Amino acid sequence: MYEKWFSRVVWLGIIVNMFFVVPLLFFPEVLLSFLQMEIPQPIIWVRGAGLLLLEISILYIPGAIDPFRYEATAWMSIFVTRGGGSSFFLIAVLFFDQSLGFLTIALVDLFFGVVEGILLSQAMRSKPAILMVD
Repeated sequence: MYEKWFSRVVWLGIIVNMFFVVPLLFFPEVLLSFLQMEIPQPIIWVRGAGLLLLEISILYIPGAIDPFRYEATAWMSIFVTRGGGSSFFLIAVLFFDQSLGFLTIALVDLFFGVVEGILLSQAMRSKPAILMVD
């Protein structure tokens, strides 16, 4: 049961990421203005960040499909990407005077990381035993 909910939340997180990816790739000025953030020059760096978020989101898919088979990928999607993203942007805003707009990214990653972490840990506890037959 927990692995199904883990999978659903990961897929939801991928969909939410696309709400950042599409504007970052195609309408970066609009998204940055909406978040009340400075528009950097050249804008290619913002589009590059959108492409990287798309690539990271694609890497979530194996763990979402089968967290037991792709256990390492499932755990890395929580700690490395969601945890790393939320930590990076929280630290950037709180300690390095970056725009408050980055808190949006931090909070999205933090929310999905915590929920996915709870669900995956519960799924691993209830993981079906593998029977060894001679």
